[in-house]
Amino acid sequence: VMVVIPPGEATAFLDRDAGHFAFISHFKMEAGTEATLLVQALTSMIEANPGHAGCDLTTPVFIDSESLVDLSQVQEHVRSSDNLIVLLTPGVLTRPWCLVEIVTAVRSNCNIVPVTVQRPGAMFEFPNEDFYKRLRSGFDSDAMRVLSSQGIKMDELERAIRQVFLHVALPFSPHKSANIRHAELMDILKRASVRDQAPSSP
Repeated sequence: VMVVIPPGEATAFLDRDAGHFAFISHFKMEAGTEATLLVQALTSMIEANPGHAGCDLTTPVFIDSESLVDLSQVQEHVRSSDNLIVLLTPGVLTRPWCLVEIVTAVRSNCNIVPVTVQRPGAMFEFPNEDFYKRLRSGFDSDAMRVLSSQGIKMDELERAIRQVFLHVALPFSPHKSANIRHAELMDILKRASVRDQAPSSP
């Protein structure tokens, strides 16, 4: 049974059957292939380790597909995930759905793991104060409508994005040797963790 959590509230507990160990947040046009490869590789590693916290989950690593056209469904998957793995590519912080996923993860106390995609043309520029100054002026009307529909204001969005970069980003190099990829995947799994559960009411 999927537990429905009201927007803005941290998850009191994770349904270990319906939830996910990780949700992959990405800009499909820039990292769709890499996201799919990451899901496949992490899922194989988790399922090969019976002692891993995600081994008993039906879908340990989730990626939103073209069939998910309802933003509320995407948010439910984020809320029911221990970790949000954000694939950092040039345009990811301009995509309203990716931004909603980040804010939803912060609201839900998900662990956030930033990951840079290591390939030509995917170099991510880390946010500086000029970026945040531009952010405060908002986006185009369609993007603002998406954010507004989820009650997301620019100050909350800025705090959420800053929280992503409190952690050093890890690399993912899909085109390098198998040994390098395996080492990078192991680092990503080590950084990911089971979300702290809220204390039970007395």
